[in-house]
Amino acid sequence: MRLLARIRLAACLSCALLLATLWLVSAAALGQTGGAPPGPALAVHVGEPATVEVWNRAVVKLRAAIDDIQPQQRAATIRERIESLPYADLADQVRAEPATLGNLTGFFIYVGATQILGLLPEDVDPESGQTLEPAAQQAADRLREVLKARAEQLRLPVLLRGVALSAAATLLYGLAIWGVWRLRRAVIRQQIARKRRLDVAGVNIRPFFVGLEHTAVTLTAWGLGLVGGYIWLTLVLGGFPYTRPLGERLGGFLLGLLKTLALGALEAAPGLFTVLVILLLTRLVTRGIGAFFDAVAAGRLAPGWVEAGTAQATRRLVVAVAWMFAVVVAYPYIPGSDTAAFKGIGVLVGLMVSLGSAGFINQIMSGLALVYSRAFGVGDYVRVGEKTEGTVTDVGMLSTKLVTRKREEITLPNAVLVGSMLINYSRLEKENGSILSTSVTIGYDTPWRQVHALLELAADRTPGVRKEPKPVVLQRALSDFYVEYQLLAHMSRPAGERIAVLSALHAQIQDAFNEHGVQIMSPHFQRQPERAVMVPRDQWHAAPAEASPAGDA
Repeated sequence: MRLLARIRLAACLSCALLLATLWLVSAAALGQTGGAPPGPALAVHVGEPATVEVWNRAVVKLRAAIDDIQPQQRAATIRERIESLPYADLADQVRAEPATLGNLTGFFIYVGATQILGLLPEDVDPESGQTLEPAAQQAADRLREVLKARAEQLRLPVLLRGVALSAAATLLYGLAIWGVWRLRRAVIRQQIARKRRLDVAGVNIRPFFVGLEHTAVTLTAWGLGLVGGYIWLTLVLGGFPYTRPLGERLGGFLLGLLKTLALGALEAAPGLFTVLVILLLTRLVTRGIGAFFDAVAAGRLAPGWVEAGTAQATRRLVVAVAWMFAVVVAYPYIPGSDTAAFKGIGVLVGLMVSLGSAGFINQIMSGLALVYSRAFGVGDYVRVGEKTEGTVTDVGMLSTKLVTRKREEITLPNAVLVGSMLINYSRLEKENGSILSTSVTIGYDTPWRQVHALLELAADRTPGVRKEPKPVVLQRALSDFYVEYQLLAHMSRPAGERIAVLSALHAQIQDAFNEHGVQIMSPHFQRQPERAVMVPRDQWHAAPAEASPAGDA
């Protein structure tokens, strides 16, 4: 009886030991790291998901927490188990088999005879609608891909093929970069070689656009270089089994981006076509407007509501209104015009324009005031302020250009012209020639009739001064020590030669007064000199003057 009892006790102990061993092995297969003794039931709940990722490949995502073992711990244990597989076992069969352990029912995934991981129903994403068996089979397929990639990475032909692909991709990328930068330099040289002006409202904006074109070409070259680098990296990563998933992700992202852009372009095509039609129609209308006002400016047409002198300014206003109307009509058809980002950019641009355009608008309004007041036109000889004289060569919306006698081009902002005294010598020259005036001061000891006669004599001797109407001498002021005389004469030459004729007149005045012994004390004097201040006739041609200098009578 005692022997039988001992045999029964030994059998019970053996069964208990076998059950404990089986529980530990099953728990390890399910990803548990602890060696807790078996209990009547294991508590399973859903924890924070953790992905088992090996060799840049996701094998499975775990969600079940077994007692106090979280999915992160299970994932770490499974990852170590896969990475520790010997090279000889990488080609073994990978299979998923159903298993039950106590109150747990799931699937075990084996590599050959080695248990790698276990899956429970709680590991399956409930939103995917997938059941446990397909999820286990999918995990087995992914594990098979991981082992296959690990085995291929150690094969010499695979490595050599990857190195060759990387070298070829690098060579092509280098050639592409070289070609892009050579093309960039050629385009920039061509842009610099173009010297044609681009005037907008009288201002040459060509330098601004040249800088903008240089920036655009450089940014385009950099963009092509970055895109080429992205493709090069995709090819290099895809050439090796270990990094092939990274290359596939990069390629997938690029293809997805291209697909999105292509679909966006197709969706935006009707709107862009509408905008293009509106712009083309506006272009045709503005060309017709320009042709009409050009004919008015040239005198071929004479409508009653616009004059030739204001035709070009009116053309600019009408064309600007036409383009603003076209932009307003085309705005809703611009792709993305209804988005918040587009509206925000529009508000920002409007704010920048409103803050920075005060001076710009002032110049434009001043230009319109000058044009519609007909103060001067192109070709008129004018004086601005006290010293600036020249021929008007351009009247723009922002500025006016003058060319002086010294062949200097002066650009005057229109706001400055509106606020300055302006004399137009050419406006009335069609009647009797423009008026030429000069002043001298002569003492009271000289008869005023003699002074009048001498000034008239000098005017009569001066080339470029009309005989009719006759010059006029005015006594402008009776000062304390002298009388101020002003000579007014009509020019027979264009107003642009005013300075030359005035210089010749001054020379003749000096000669006439010297001939008759009358001294000139200009602009004024405070006491009578002891003797007459004049140049004797025999000294008129003192060296190095010529015997017959220009301007002599």
